[in-house]
Amino acid sequence: MAIDLNQFSELFFEESSEGLDVMESGLLNLSVEQPDLEQLHHIFRAAHSIKGGAGTFGFSAISDFTHEAETLLDLMREGKVPVSQPRVDTLLQAVDVMRDLFAAAAERTEIDRGASCL
Repeated sequence: MAIDLNQFSELFFEESSEGLDVMESGLLNLSVEQPDLEQLHHIFRAAHSIKGGAGTFGFSAISDFTHEAETLLDLMREGKVPVSQPRVDTLLQAVDVMRDLFAAAAERTEIDRGASCL
């Protein structure tokens, strides 16, 4: 018996939107001088959940792109690269791109790679 994942897609989009809000809020409130490790973990977990959900629902563009942001967050939380304003700004831009990717996925339209800096 196959499960139709489409019945869960609305919930997926809602939860992903909330995850993007968590990422954005966490990044905006992250101190680059003294980053809070727990806050970085929280932001990372949101990205990780978004990536996993996107992969489950077959949205590979979202999953692949989010993986890149997740990797940077992982390096920062492990202390392998320092938290810096340019990195935080890049991650905030990534959140904006992810929102564009979700909008295209929800509308079942092609991704405008020029408009969202992909």
